[in-house]
Amino acid sequence: MSRLLPIMLLLGVLLGASPLSAQCPEEARELRIEGITRITHLSTTGANLYVEVDNTTRRRLVVKSCEVEIAVSGVRKVTLSLRDRVVVPKCHSAELLLPLRFRSAGTLSTAAILRRIAAGDYADITVTYHLRGGTWLLRRTFSGEDIAISEIFDNFALSKRLITEAAALVE
Repeated sequence: MSRLLPIMLLLGVLLGASPLSAQCPEEARELRIEGITRITHLSTTGANLYVEVDNTTRRRLVVKSCEVEIAVSGVRKVTLSLRDRVVVPKCHSAELLLPLRFRSAGTLSTAAILRRIAAGDYADITVTYHLRGGTWLLRRTFSGEDIAISEIFDNFALSKRLITEAAALVE
């Protein structure tokens, strides 16, 4: 053990002095979703959602599973889930793909909800989410119940133009 201590100290100094730690400042260690940039391959069964992500942590973050339920007047209409896990590299700031799968009560539910949101009629639309992810060693589950969709738009800088385009693509 005494032979390993100097090697471990040297490794710690080298990692601390690496260019990677210069890219990830000590005071800013967080994961932020800056906004939604575009939607491709949108249909009634799924979509590819691209978001602008800023990961200033020194850890690679993995989202293993995510499920979002959209309810209208308290009745669940659409469930969105990840088709595949999503990996956010450490010290990464770029566009990231979220491959989504849709499940709905009816085939027109997704389009109808998007049309209502595009028209500004979303006072009774709420979101419930369950997300499982974390780093290589630490995994956590995050969840939220009955969050107003207007709050989601404010937090993730979702533009009305993007919703209008999405509603037109589904029809």
